[in-house]
Amino acid sequence: MVDVVFSLEEGTLGDDHASALFLAVRRVLPWFDDEPEAAILPLSGLARGDGVRFVGRRSRLVLRLPIHRSASADSLTGARLDLDGTALKVGASSVRPLLPARGVVYSHFVSVGTDDEIEFLECCASLLAARGLKPQLITGKARELRAVDGLVRGFSLMLHGLGAAESLALQESGLGEHRALGCGIFVPHKSVVAVGG
Repeated sequence: MVDVVFSLEEGTLGDDHASALFLAVRRVLPWFDDEPEAAILPLSGLARGDGVRFVGRRSRLVLRLPIHRSASADSLTGARLDLDGTALKVGASSVRPLLPARGVVYSHFVSVGTDDEIEFLECCASLLAARGLKPQLITGKARELRAVDGLVRGFSLMLHGLGAAESLALQESGLGEHRALGCGIFVPHKSVVAVGG
């Protein structure tokens, strides 16, 4: 797995745009649904406004994909994605390898089908234990987003106490549901101090 990183032209998006982004990407990359581990990371570098998000020069669209799909993902370059009537113009891409974390990984939104924090932690711990992983889990903010089939709920989640190979494997496979909506995707994190951002 690698991250394919695209620059974006400046613009404005709705605050809850994950589902529209997935549908727009899928229209350009029809093979996306055939890759169960393919994911769309939350758009980075967005400034928050009153019910909107501002796309700036530092904003990026990142797809986490199997290496064999990285070249064909370049079809997005130059595309004008329609997100519920709002255009998002995609620029040039680069490929970024996944890097093992030094013990701490973070996902801004993990969904396992419950919005009860205790059940959430128990389910995540069970899913991780099934892979032979027993990190410490720290939940952050409760999250929700609109999907085609209803609301998706969950929490931000930090895991620490993982070895380098374990952290890399978790970044590749993710945790929980709705990877195409930006859920369950982990990135290296510097410390366990701030989980809620």
